[in-house]
Amino acid sequence: MTGKKTLSIVGASGYAGGEFLRLALSHPYLEVKQVTSRRFAGEPVHFVHPNLRGRTSLKFVPPEGLEPADILVLALPHGVFAREFERYAALAPVLIDLSADFRLKELELYRRYYGEHPRPDLLGRFVYAVPELYREALKGADWIAGAGCNATATLLGLYPLLKAGVLKPTPIFVTLLISTSAAGAEATPASHHPERAGSLRVYKPTGHRHTAEVVENLPGRPEVHLTAIATDRV
Repeated sequence: MTGKKTLSIVGASGYAGGEFLRLALSHPYLEVKQVTSRRFAGEPVHFVHPNLRGRTSLKFVPPEGLEPADILVLALPHGVFAREFERYAALAPVLIDLSADFRLKELELYRRYYGEHPRPDLLGRFVYAVPELYREALKGADWIAGAGCNATATLLGLYPLLKAGVLKPTPIFVTLLISTSAAGAEATPASHHPERAGSLRVYKPTGHRHTAEVVENLPGRPEVHLTAIATDRV
């Protein structure tokens, strides 16, 4: 690769967008062009992410102020990118979506866990971003779907065992301990530290939506049941 690629992040004030920004700032072939936040427009990045003080002079811009770039990273709530796909796709040839909008290939699986999809015609067009499974496809991909956190942990644990025949594809039960940051930057009664400190609480006991990603990407598509337990860790 010669020269740097310009990259902008939509929704960079959240945890996922902020972490992507931290990594991008250290990448030798990336130049971070813009970062957006409607709430913090005009504020310097370190106002929201103090760990980035001194590493960038960027200020947040509103989403309407986005300019074209080589790569556009979408760190938006589920469903937003899919509803506004054409607008964002016109700004960059390479799209990296961190939401669940395009992780799945099958419409029925999406409907079961998320409801109706705004752009079902685009399902299956994005490469699922688990490099341990899809490294070659990711190398030349223009549209990339970031994998879910719990799905990634489960896939990395189960995939090699199933592939090697060590684990039988009978019903598999997975228990995950998840942190407060998994719920995002906006505090809720279930994620607010005073409510969560020193306790464990079951999260989505009847079926975690990351189950769909796990089933779709495991060899043999075994029956998998995910149970998440929320802890007070970050």
